[in-house]
Amino acid sequence: MGWDENIKLKMRTVIGNIIFFAALLLIISRFLSVWAGTPFPIDLVTSDSMSPTLMKGDVIAWTPTRIEDIKEGDVIVFKSYLNWPDEKILVHRVSDIKKDSQGQPILETKGDANEWVDQEGPHIPEPYIRESNLMGKVISIDQIPLKIPFVGYLGVWVNDGIKALSEPTSSKGSLSYAGIFSPLIISAVALVILTLVTPEKTKTIKQKIKKHIFGPRKINLKKTLIFFLLIYLMFFTIIHFFAFESVTASVGIEQSSQSSDMNFGRIKKGTESLPKDLPVVNPSISTVKGIIFGKGEVNEYVSRKVFQLNSGEERPILLSASASNNTKNGSYYGEIMVYSSPFWMFFPDDFMQHLCNWNAEATVYILDFLTAVILTTITGLLLISITLTTKLYEILSIDLSWKRKPHPILKKQTMEKIKNTKTSFKKYISKKIGWITKTDIAETEKNETPAKSFIKPVLASLIVLPILYIISDQMIAMIAAVFITAVIAYLISCKLRRKIIITVIITMAIIIAHMIIQSNIIIIDKGQTNIEILAYSTGAIGIYLLLFGLLLIPLTLASTFIVRQIRNLKERKEPLLILEGKCDL
Repeated sequence: MGWDENIKLKMRTVIGNIIFFAALLLIISRFLSVWAGTPFPIDLVTSDSMSPTLMKGDVIAWTPTRIEDIKEGDVIVFKSYLNWPDEKILVHRVSDIKKDSQGQPILETKGDANEWVDQEGPHIPEPYIRESNLMGKVISIDQIPLKIPFVGYLGVWVNDGIKALSEPTSSKGSLSYAGIFSPLIISAVALVILTLVTPEKTKTIKQKIKKHIFGPRKINLKKTLIFFLLIYLMFFTIIHFFAFESVTASVGIEQSSQSSDMNFGRIKKGTESLPKDLPVVNPSISTVKGIIFGKGEVNEYVSRKVFQLNSGEERPILLSASASNNTKNGSYYGEIMVYSSPFWMFFPDDFMQHLCNWNAEATVYILDFLTAVILTTITGLLLISITLTTKLYEILSIDLSWKRKPHPILKKQTMEKIKNTKTSFKKYISKKIGWITKTDIAETEKNETPAKSFIKPVLASLIVLPILYIISDQMIAMIAAVFITAVIAYLISCKLRRKIIITVIITMAIIIAHMIIQSNIIIIDKGQTNIEILAYSTGAIGIYLLLFGLLLIPLTLASTFIVRQIRNLKERKEPLLILEGKCDL
């Protein structure tokens, strides 16, 4: 043997390592993109402007490209000019390519579902897309974007909810009330760390999960509830340092008032000003309840209100200023504060109004504390129910007599059919794909050196080089090159499936390396900062490696299928080929 017999390199190991490094690079790219303020090369479709090509919730990937390499019909990613200084990334199709007065290419774009191009129509027109705003091109096959359909729909829903909850009264940004879900996220992360990272005596993932979730160690309810209470309090406190709306306010007692957003004007002692409207809007997905009060010098003069708004409701709240007879003359300046929360729906209006009249600023913390207590109680009840369910599971696992009882919903024959179907499906998948993942590409034939084992696959793969320049579409070039090199490998006596797989791997590796080099040249040519180049570069490499890992099995299956059909045709013409020993196609 050319190799040590103990050396093995299974296909599943190769694919697993490629996907692992791709995921690692994408994680690094994500952190770098946040640091550098650059877009991340994996996007979640959040609208239906590109339907039916791209639907809301689809996940797509894109890589940097030059504007000269864009063709009409390509789906591109670009920065909108209309949201400056904020950044909005759009994914639309190129409907036309024009030239500006200097002869430089500019792009006209359009969503597949839109009636008008972005640059014309009844809406505010988007300027033509230039090199400076072009981010890249969506990875596509013949201008049909590759996507993971609908898996991001939950992410869209969560993002919409978080965005809505984070803007309780207007468009001003603030920390989201969705922090309430953070304890759940922390718990989930802790469980994953315990399950997958920390060393355990148990061997399989299934055993680890069973140990941590259904293990004999009982939950300490008291400590758990205290933990959740502290977490809730911490998040609510942090949230209300940021999650509020405010406008400046002023009032003059027996003299003119200062200029402000809400100027109550000059009032006399013992009187009340004319009411003024404070517009309050609730763009969140749920009903909210809130309080309005003055802060600073106007605190004791502005009326304090409790309000409730349904989802999407906008309503003016009437506020007025008043002064007692003992008030000193002067001009008073401060702010009108607006706090709201969907969790305050637990509390009656009268209770909130009494608290607000007593101490408005303290009311925010008192309501949050009471909310934390209520949610902690709910959490405790859920934990108790989970514990009881787990206990019942343990009892049923020990006492298997319930399995022998007739099932009221499913008959025995139905249960057996379901079981047989699952078994048949597993066998079918194992038969169709299992042989690929189990293939040892480090294996060599008898009296064959390692170098000789790879000579023919490498020679067959060299045909990929001219194909890359003949076919401009990267994905079509990859698919065509893989199929052609697999056939060439067979024709030059690579009659083992292992040799065909090696040929596919080498071919794809050459193409992916070519794509990575091209994209990095484009990134460097854009003249960005080092951190921006690093963010884009790691993202592009991660995307291409991910494509490598994900497409390896389907392209290998397709290639071996084509070669198998060629082999079948030859065997029909020359039946004696069936007796050939060195062929497992």
